[in-house]
Amino acid sequence: MRQLSMTDAFMLAAENRRQTLQMASVSILAAPGAGERRVTREVLRDLVAERIHLAPALTRKLVHVPLGLDHPYWVEDADIDIDIDFHVRDLALPAPGDDRQLAEKAAQLVAQPLDHSRPLWELYVIEGLEGGRSALVFKLHHASVDGISGLDLHEMLFDSAPEGRKVPRAKRRTGEPVPSQWRMLARGLAGLPAQVIGAVEGGARSLPYLDQLMPFRLLPGVGKAVRTGRRAAGLLPGTGDGKLLEGGGLRAPQTVFDKPITPHRRWAFVRVPLDEAKTIRRRYEVTLNDVVVATMAGAIRRWMQEIEALPDEPLVAMVPISVRPEEAESGGNLVQVMLVPLPTNEESAERRLVLTHETLRSAKERHRAVPASAMQGADTLMMPALFIRATRAATVLSGLGGATANTVISNMPGPPELVYVAGARVEALYPIGGVIEGFGGFTSIVFSYCGGLDLGIITDRDAPADPWRLSELYRESHEELVALAGS
Repeated sequence: MRQLSMTDAFMLAAENRRQTLQMASVSILAAPGAGERRVTREVLRDLVAERIHLAPALTRKLVHVPLGLDHPYWVEDADIDIDIDFHVRDLALPAPGDDRQLAEKAAQLVAQPLDHSRPLWELYVIEGLEGGRSALVFKLHHASVDGISGLDLHEMLFDSAPEGRKVPRAKRRTGEPVPSQWRMLARGLAGLPAQVIGAVEGGARSLPYLDQLMPFRLLPGVGKAVRTGRRAAGLLPGTGDGKLLEGGGLRAPQTVFDKPITPHRRWAFVRVPLDEAKTIRRRYEVTLNDVVVATMAGAIRRWMQEIEALPDEPLVAMVPISVRPEEAESGGNLVQVMLVPLPTNEESAERRLVLTHETLRSAKERHRAVPASAMQGADTLMMPALFIRATRAATVLSGLGGATANTVISNMPGPPELVYVAGARVEALYPIGGVIEGFGGFTSIVFSYCGGLDLGIITDRDAPADPWRLSELYRESHEELVALAGS
């Protein structure tokens, strides 16, 4: 058995009937050529059965500790070989099978809760797209993977050539016996003394930096309380007068997004050329992430101007950053988050890019100022039983004191070269994120794949944000920066 970290456990504890912390990708598959086979459910099922040993995170299911005395565990599912039929599914779109129909179906799929008695993933073949194309929707739970490790799991499906590749033979799998609830209760009780010691030691290392660390940074009220205590105690080793970690007292303005979310979602997608984004990057000597965030800032600004709801002050964005070392085992969440001002109040696209670069660089410096020991200590800071209850209470209360952030923006590198699934060419690879209470009504994620930046925007169904209009404005904002870079 392998225990979930505090951040992994947070992804379960923060769920409720309106909020599921799930993610997905949508791979658009080209129509088969003459003599080529279609990627049907049966073809995909056989591919997964042959390769699932390459992705251990897909063979684990949850085992909970009674009374929430400790974080849950992953146990190797002894039945996964015969249950692949449950996880791999198919459906078809009615004619004409256009992009909006695909997006509507994908949004419905990602919003439906996964079965927590089984490994937390589903894989859908969607047929009936225009032009003879099809799509794969690969749905995963945030408790088992973050964005980077979720993309890593796609290597099980992807090949660099249409003829596929030779896969090493799987070792014989026996799975693990699922421990009884009595055994898990005994394990939880036995671990209580160590939890107390871990909380004391973790607190000593982490409390001064708690507003910079996952998952506490996502809990309302933590930032203000910690900053107040830090100033009072002067606990800012290595950060001079403390301004580096303070972050300027960032506060998200009130917007039309500040309303409770529903269980339902809308999703849209768009692709822009990666080479053009790289031209912008080189011209202004910024990062690709700077370009993505600034482009989204321009899109949001234009949309909020259209509905006459643009605040005078900049919006605040949550930007995840990976802290996953190269040698880390696949799966789990190794991610921190930055809260940054989004220059939506700046009219000039060029100035928005410069401001974005400066604010993201400053946020990264604040992150680097947090010692590794503080990140490690945060995982044991709060005893699991207390943490679970505090997370659920905070989830219920989130948004009541104002939004923590107005939106979530993420950018992750996907496969740089063309890939195939069971011989079918992947034309595009679009991400689907989650909508988090208290973090605005929409999330945008970009995958870079084979010469393109593939953007997916997900919103709450009842949020005023129209994801298709935002995707159009993202393209316009991108083209504005391209024109400036070439001038």
